[in-house]
Amino acid sequence: MTENFNVILDRLDKKASLKQKVYRETLDVFAQFRNKASEIAEKLAPRILMKDPAVEIAFMDMGPFEFHLKFSGDTLVFMMHTNVFTFPPNHEINKYSYINLNADNGYFGMVQVYNFLSDSLKYQRQTDVGYLLARIFINKDKHIFVDGRRQLDYLFQDPEKSVISDEVITKIIEQSMLYCLDFDLYAPPLEMLKSINIEQKNFINNPSGVPTGKRVGFVISDHHES
Repeated sequence: MTENFNVILDRLDKKASLKQKVYRETLDVFAQFRNKASEIAEKLAPRILMKDPAVEIAFMDMGPFEFHLKFSGDTLVFMMHTNVFTFPPNHEINKYSYINLNADNGYFGMVQVYNFLSDSLKYQRQTDVGYLLARIFINKDKHIFVDGRRQLDYLFQDPEKSVISDEVITKIIEQSMLYCLDFDLYAPPLEMLKSINIEQKNFINNPSGVPTGKRVGFVISDHHES
């Protein structure tokens, strides 16, 4: 065996094992998020039902790497990435001694949280836009780093002090929900809509037809015009 062969074997043994551990811990944390989201839906649904039966609260399991939490017109989409990541040398996370004194602590799995309009998913509007609210990075010891919107951009920045717990998971989900509830669907400017022809009129009347997003409104693309 060559020297390079032995180096490769050693690095595979160390790095591949590390990444597998990070993956397993991320999968476990994702399951915790799944359970907490389901619990939140179960608690909210009957209380909202008493106030307004038309407001739907639901948890939807979409498979091993995705689940949805629907609350009326908004849906949080949680997705776990199956790869393991690290950060470039100039990233702010590397200022923490927890990371720069032990490189193994700087390998993370990732869970992404998106906000979609519930109708976008219901009607499978393939061109609708979802907005990334947070990325949750989980290392081999279930320490986390979160970058996201509002409080989620500074609550869990120090990976040494930020460790997964029921309280942390609840806070991330609730802050994501609050952001959605404050982040409304804008009507597009009048000049964006111009005039429409019969084909466009029929397109608008089809619930699955018109691309929609909270900061898109709804859009008639120029290529539909004659």
